Amino acid sequence: MASDRGSAGMFKTQLGIGVVISDKGAFEERFATKFAELSDSFKLNTRLPFCSSSRLLGQGHVKATAFSDQLVSSVQDLIENVHCFYVILPPSDPETIRVGGPKNKTIEIPTWLFVKNLGPMLSYMTAQDYLYTNKGADLTGTEFHIDAFSSKQTKSWDILVDKVEPRVFWRGDECNPFIACADLLTFLTDVKLHRQRLKLYRQNITKVWKNYKFKTTAHYTTHSALGIQAWYTDEAIDVWPHAARPTVFLAVDSLAHDRPAGDADGDGGAKPALSAAGQPGAEQPRTASKVFAKSPVYAAAVRYAFEHSGSFKLFNRYEDAAHVHDRDIFVHVGSESERVGRMLQDASRVKVMSGLELRDMVEKVQS
Repeated sequence: MASDRGSAGMFKTQLGIGVVISDKGAFEERFATKFAELSDSFKLNTRLPFCSSSRLLGQGHVKATAFSDQLVSSVQDLIENVHCFYVILPPSDPETIRVGGPKNKTIEIPTWLFVKNLGPMLSYMTAQDYLYTNKGADLTGTEFHIDAFSSKQTKSWDILVDKVEPRVFWRGDECNPFIACADLLTFLTDVKLHRQRLKLYRQNITKVWKNYKFKTTAHYTTHSALGIQAWYTDEAIDVWPHAARPTVFLAVDSLAHDRPAGDADGDGGAKPALSAAGQPGAEQPRTASKVFAKSPVYAAAVRYAFEHSGSFKLFNRYEDAAHVHDRDIFVHVGSESERVGRMLQDASRVKVMSGLELRDMVEKVQS
């Protein structure tokens, strides 16, 4: 099972979607092949193995919708189940939600703020909800691929890791075909509901997908059952013990040290997934990362992660240095980033190479 998240605009809430795939190999091969074919026909001009819905939207809403629907339709017979999870909390009933705060004290926050904060958490919450709605099912051997997220400690996460061993993928919607599919399904569900002027109800979700071959299920949480989703402390979940390996770290001199955690353009799921006010100069690293995300080195790093069933992360020296692991790949662009990579080799069996070396290696395999 793989999960991703998105927003359901008409209902002002968050929507998580997970996909259940039986034949991983067949799905991966067809999804990747069809993505490449559609990229040519839609003239996407991308070297990435997959595109997130947010990146596709840069091509225009109509084009992104048509591309996504054709891609999902091409693999629909290989999808067993599309599971949808969302939270229904009218903003005024109640007006506040009790959550964990500093030093394990509880605080009250506005309902709208609670719902907004759920967005980066719904990738794993959708997977946990799938477990809940399939109690008693034999899930032996089932892999749980989770798009990277940022979240404080919740019972939902505790329950999930107590029952299964999830694999968390940084940039999962670009390097993991199952998460990429879940991401597009989330986007399309929102589009289909909006086009038919339907609210986010269970019967409407199944209605918009009724002509497709997969089974669609939906489940939601109301205020009475929020004890699972509400965080009980302000301490963050450490996802690194569950990170998919190898992780391909891309370090760029202008980006490697100045990127805030949970950035909306970064890894950690700050975008609204079976995932503050700025200060002067804060826009510079975000803009730089967006520009570099179009580079051939970025594409090569993502493709390497895909081909090795790993994940990809832009490197932040203050947050990521302690998490570089044996078998990981450290790709540097610039002399300072190379120095950091060589230093990390003193602590772990990490492979260090330049962006050009990675490009040559990936492009040689493709040729």
